Amino acid sequence: MYKAKLIVDLPSVEANRSMGPLEWLRSLFGAKFDLRSGTEEVTVGALSLAEGLVQAFGKAGVTDVISFLVDKRVVYLDSNEVANDLPLILEAAQRTGLLAMPFKEMHLVLAHRTATMHTLFDCAITGKVALGEAEMTVALSSRLVDLQIRKGESAQAYAERIKAFAAEPDSFDPGRRELDDLGARVCEALSASLVGAKVRREPASIEVIRPGARQIAKFRALKFGDSVSTPVYRAVPTTQRSGAYIDPFYCHYHDPYYDYMSYMLVDSMMHHQAWHSAHVSVVEPEGRHLFTGAHVPADDSWIGRDAITFDSAGDAIVNDSVTRNHDHSTWSSSDSPSWLDHSSSSCSSSDSSSSCSSSSCSSSSSCGSSCSSSSCGSSCSSCGGD
Repeated sequence: MYKAKLIVDLPSVEANRSMGPLEWLRSLFGAKFDLRSGTEEVTVGALSLAEGLVQAFGKAGVTDVISFLVDKRVVYLDSNEVANDLPLILEAAQRTGLLAMPFKEMHLVLAHRTATMHTLFDCAITGKVALGEAEMTVALSSRLVDLQIRKGESAQAYAERIKAFAAEPDSFDPGRRELDDLGARVCEALSASLVGAKVRREPASIEVIRPGARQIAKFRALKFGDSVSTPVYRAVPTTQRSGAYIDPFYCHYHDPYYDYMSYMLVDSMMHHQAWHSAHVSVVEPEGRHLFTGAHVPADDSWIGRDAITFDSAGDAIVNDSVTRNHDHSTWSSSDSPSWLDHSSSSCSSSDSSSSCSSSSCSSSSSCGSSCSSSSCGSSCSSCGGD
């Protein structure tokens, strides 16, 4: 829902392309060629970058790691949501040796929780980019703790609580300011820890997905009351995402009630004058921008308009006209592929989570989370899927 972005230009040099066979032959006779490739390469080593990231996020108070990959090989993977494990990624890196060589891409995902917000940081670094492009981006994605469903809530009680929150003047703004402050803190820390880097920050905004027929039809399967389900965490995310669902939260947490919450927020915006601010954007599941809170359409053909009613017990009733037959799935039910290439990775566990290399798999701890020999029962060969 809440989004922000950091863009980091790392120290780099323009790369030259290799000569072709004819060019090489002609060069022997004194011919000169323009070998500029139109790309630039990072001049900072992988280990130095990793050390700078650990230092920066540590300074900013963001210390919970979900995963750390180099060239799609797992260096560190926390499948048990171990707290304050940021220093462990350097220990894991030393064991794997992956940071001692040039890299094509580096991917670090971290989490940060406060009493009000849960934020994910998706940090991606590319070793070679087009000339003028930034080598590193950090996507921030946050959700409000108070908008998560509570045990025992009926569908109607949850809907009324969401709408009551949305009806409060500028109720979205404290979360936006909190994410802005967190982003500024990380931006300052990255500038200080990554020598020679130029860091800029995009301000926080709110993006709400307006559910379509497929999402609304799935509300029929939601369980409420004492059967409420908690979000499912996955250290290794699925790649079965598209459009607006390409987001760190949708990849790492499956909250079956999140589209239901989004539906109630959009309904409040359209019918109850809630969240009428330019800071709020509403998009389709496919990612297409629909409108901002400053320009909410008075009349709309949204299939979700008046699609949900409630019976006397507070259970949700979805209008029979809403079906999901024509939609494609954006959340897989099982056997979901992930960005982890299992053929090139195997694991070795550390004290409280796990590190991985391209060699063999062994366990030295009773709570290692991604080794097949761990007592926790989670396997590095089956990290993908629900």
